[in-house]
Amino acid sequence: MVVRGIDFSGAAEPGEDIWITEGRLDGRTLELTACRSAAEAFETRGREAILSSLVDLLRSSTGTTGIDVSLGLPAALLPDGVAEWPDAVRWFAETFADADASEMREYLKERARASDESGVELKRQADTAVGANSPYGFITYYQTLHGIRDVLAPLVAEDAVRVPPMQSAGKRNVIETYPAGTLRRLRTVDTQYKESGEETVDRRAEILRVLKSDRGDIVLSLDEETREIALQSPGADALDSIVAAVATARAVRNDFATDYDYRDCEGYIYS
Repeated sequence: MVVRGIDFSGAAEPGEDIWITEGRLDGRTLELTACRSAAEAFETRGREAILSSLVDLLRSSTGTTGIDVSLGLPAALLPDGVAEWPDAVRWFAETFADADASEMREYLKERARASDESGVELKRQADTAVGANSPYGFITYYQTLHGIRDVLAPLVAEDAVRVPPMQSAGKRNVIETYPAGTLRRLRTVDTQYKESGEETVDRRAEILRVLKSDRGDIVLSLDEETREIALQSPGADALDSIVAAVATARAVRNDFATDYDYRDCEGYIYS
């Protein structure tokens, strides 16, 4: 079974910020076969070209891909009548078809203020369960706009992929992952591994050691070249894509079973 992990970015030129790891799952072992930046994989750098190529990859590739990006919004922000997840994705794409990330964020903050909830940066049930940020918080809002509108929505509209657990699995699946949540589940380093410096390399090495051990449901196998990429790449984007691939492999091995209660219209995070 082929699995992928994608560390996503909403940057204007995300070629060096989006990383794609691919591997083959055999029993509990995930053997990595590729770990590349989007610039290397797609031979381009601009946002539109990168995201279009990413859509093509997900549309044409069998297996399951885990993406580190919010694939839904808190239920309190959705309009009446939007109770199913595909409808929420469609509403998002239509509502923000011509919006930039700041316009989207302000619109959602206004909806939060008008709701019965407390606060303006609301979280989904899944975000609270795994310790993730609000989908439209300061750190995540660019990713959320471009991840849902430009990557996910076209695929869902075409029924080109299935998105468990909201949809039954198929030949081509996309799931939401959150590397920090995976690292917490494995009780290993989950902070201060994205900087540069010798101590950062040591932290990344510890993460890889745990991923290769019997601590979790999946045992990672990777060659020395990929290990060095994970240890040295700026921002730990390569390493996060590997962690996303491990979470994806776990989801596949467990037949996309869920670990906590979630709201279907909001989406679910596999860790």
